[in-house]
Amino acid sequence: MSYRKLLLPVGLCSILIACGGDNNNGDPTPEPPLPLPDSIDIDATTTLELALDQFDGPSGAVYFTLTGDDALPVIGVQRVRVLYLGFPPAGPTSSKYGLPWHQTENYDCRQIGEHCALSVEEITLGQYQLLPSQLYWQANIEEFKMMLEIDGELASGQLLGQ
Repeated sequence: MSYRKLLLPVGLCSILIACGGDNNNGDPTPEPPLPLPDSIDIDATTTLELALDQFDGPSGAVYFTLTGDDALPVIGVQRVRVLYLGFPPAGPTSSKYGLPWHQTENYDCRQIGEHCALSVEEITLGQYQLLPSQLYWQANIEEFKMMLEIDGELASGQLLGQ
């Protein structure tokens, strides 16, 4: 057998393997799109929308949902203020101006690092629970209301509930 006959099949195989190439035609492979964020930090959002999920007046527990830019759930809430109002049953007033008396309790936790008697817990992405550790209502309080303020670096929001 001659070397020529042996080299012919080896040469043909080499040509076929080398011509397999890619179908890229010199076009660069496109980068996959970046994943969309599933939340936004409280200090990065420029909008805040608060929605009251539940308010329990006697305990002061407040459950709310917080969304920011592009309706993304907001995370990292730390600066909070809650003002609780308690009212007695309707009846004669004893104040000079004819308004019923009321009790207020203020929990201002907007200064990071200061002690605050209010627990702020993120239950799920963008959903929070606030619990005061020391809320003592007078015995004849029947109606409860609250005002909530949330602060971020670029936005703040308020919510009223009863």
